Amino acid sequence: MWFGFKKQNDNQNGQQVQQFPVHRHKAAHQQGGLNLSFGEDNSETQKVAASLFKQISGKIMTGNFGSLMQISKPIAISLDMSFLHGVAIGHSFSNLLERCSHLSPIEQIKYISAYQISGLHCNGEITKMKSPLDPLIGETLQLVKEDGTQFFGEQTSFDPPISYYYILGNNYKIYGDDRLEIQIHKTVNSLTGVQSGRQTIVFNNGAVYKCIQRPTMEITGLMMGDRILNWQGKMIVEGPGVKSVISFNYNAEGMMSKITSFFKSQEQAKIFDIVEVDIFEVKIDENGNKTETLIQQGIGSWLEGLLFGEENVWQIDEEKKKWISPQEILESDTTKRNDLILMRNQKMEDAQKAKLQLEEQNFKDIDNRRKKQ
Repeated sequence: MWFGFKKQNDNQNGQQVQQFPVHRHKAAHQQGGLNLSFGEDNSETQKVAASLFKQISGKIMTGNFGSLMQISKPIAISLDMSFLHGVAIGHSFSNLLERCSHLSPIEQIKYISAYQISGLHCNGEITKMKSPLDPLIGETLQLVKEDGTQFFGEQTSFDPPISYYYILGNNYKIYGDDRLEIQIHKTVNSLTGVQSGRQTIVFNNGAVYKCIQRPTMEITGLMMGDRILNWQGKMIVEGPGVKSVISFNYNAEGMMSKITSFFKSQEQAKIFDIVEVDIFEVKIDENGNKTETLIQQGIGSWLEGLLFGEENVWQIDEEKKKWISPQEILESDTTKRNDLILMRNQKMEDAQKAKLQLEEQNFKDIDNRRKKQ
């Protein structure tokens, strides 16, 4: 399946079995990762971003730089969405969980693994060269999907950004927090986003799964070259008697021998947005000793899909269930931000002024909260 490179086999009649179709994100870079420079002309946006990073490059190189969140980003490199929108967008394929609510734990965790992988491209394909508006303490967000799935989110911290969320599906619920620590490399041409939030998935049959480790985001090309989004590290999900270890390592030579057999050539194997999924059966004896036995393995790409043997659990071109705002929302809803409303009405100069006013008030609110602690 991957990249259309799966070898065709002959059946008993000597005829070729139909090859899997090619499913790969249209913005996937030829060397791996999501190309955030893909499509529209992003030259002006990159100029503004490069100017911003150039201003702080001296502080970064001398170690005197605090946090990117303390720097006001111009409207020119911002999108009319909040960090909370980004959290919800990461759950665009949550409908995958509807398919497995009544399956065995081993089958459930395969779909949960696919669900975790499926959302990793969703924000990047929307934000591209830009970023969400900086978060405001106390802002909230309510969204729904056409199938009735509901999203509730609240921003509880500005630096680092911390968002709490609750998703209520038809056969499941998801709750947790997104915590993102952004670190800019000394070259000022790349950054990493370290995620430390936890997540819990509860099915209506009582099965509970916890995501206890998440991968690290990396974006290169901040000032020059193609801007590429990729993921590295591991994601770990634990459930009733099962465990999934999802490995992302787009630039690791150690994975080459495992990956090469899936492709026609060594050159094609250099595409590094590969994901490996190891499913373990977990048993604890009467003395509390834990044993983990590898029982299934999956391979895929967060820009294509996920296979367990011949079973296609998820693929990139499946329909996303879009989030929309319900008719009734709280006054604190992020869609009522003045800067966001002005941006959506194409009043960019007014949006910039409103953005600065909101950020000033946000810092005052943060100081007041600290004084009361």
